[in-house]
Amino acid sequence: MESRLRNTQFVKRALLLAGLVLLIVYFSQVLQAAKAVYGIAFPLILGFVIAYVVNILMRLLERYYFPTAKHPWIIKTRRPICLFLSYVLILLILVAVITLVLPKVVDTVRALSAVLPAYWEQISQWVGEHKEQWSFVNEWVDGATLSWDSIADSIRSSAPQSISSILTSSLNLITGLTSGLFDLVVGLAFSVYLLSGKERLLAQVKKLQKAFMKPEQAVRLNTVLAAANESFTSFITGQCTEAVILGVLCILGMLIFGFPYATSIGIFIGVTSLIPILGAYLGAAVGVLLIFQVDPTQALLFIVFIIVLQQLEGNLFYPKVMGTSLGLPGIWVFAAVIIGGGLGGIVGMLFGVPVAATIYKLVRTAANERAQAQAVRSA
Repeated sequence: MESRLRNTQFVKRALLLAGLVLLIVYFSQVLQAAKAVYGIAFPLILGFVIAYVVNILMRLLERYYFPTAKHPWIIKTRRPICLFLSYVLILLILVAVITLVLPKVVDTVRALSAVLPAYWEQISQWVGEHKEQWSFVNEWVDGATLSWDSIADSIRSSAPQSISSILTSSLNLITGLTSGLFDLVVGLAFSVYLLSGKERLLAQVKKLQKAFMKPEQAVRLNTVLAAANESFTSFITGQCTEAVILGVLCILGMLIFGFPYATSIGIFIGVTSLIPILGAYLGAAVGVLLIFQVDPTQALLFIVFIIVLQQLEGNLFYPKVMGTSLGLPGIWVFAAVIIGGGLGGIVGMLFGVPVAATIYKLVRTAANERAQAQAVRSA
């Protein structure tokens, strides 16, 4: 019996070693195959992500949809109505943001395209009057070498050679948009399917665990998944709370200091701040464009205002909100954002904090259990 067990373990280790060797030798082929599989499964992955986010709002609505009612028709309609309202609310938020901000951004771009030539001529004239003080930039802003007329002539001369590349880029853009729209539609349909029957799917997963996993392995896996689910849910909730706080503070501050477009810019900054670190600066850039075409001086003051607000929010509110929501100390929130951004860019920033919170909870639980076990043994 023992020899058979040893042989089985030896075979498993040998197969594992052979798999690792093959993975190293054919790493490029394995990577290409993984990319191909990811491309095929991307709509389903997108649907799972959408369902996970929508499920947070859907569960909140289900708590308030006649929770004590016992009528069969209310119980049967709770899930479809709350699911439908969740998608509608998210869609209304996106439409409201786009309706409030996008037209003003388009108007700003048009206004800037009309006034920038005049600004450039004024700058060129001012530098020309101060050639001695600004000699090191005189050549760079020389009206003869860098004027709007010369730029237009250069564009006209290079236009025939650029037609082919423009058509190719347009075709690639249309193809990408079509593929993205298809992935979005499939992802949305898959998310509806997941949310409408999530209890049945969870029951099937538990059945598979009992059939193919040992009880201790299933318990260990479920513990990790529960900690990850709690961390990611808390992260999404906390990030949305932080976005609301930042948006409200931005609107109030802009109203106090008399900046134009306070409501539109505040809402846009609040929405873009859902992306850690980078998002608020993207919203601030749009705000600078909107204010610049009204008053360039106020645009400069707005930059100072948004820097101060970002420092206040990043050092005071963000660690407290995210740390309280995730149960993660503020210093580890900063560390997770920095390390996650260094490893995976924006995606790493998004997933760095909840992953760190998951690891923190698992390590803390394991340490507490071991400490309790040692205390029992010593007693």
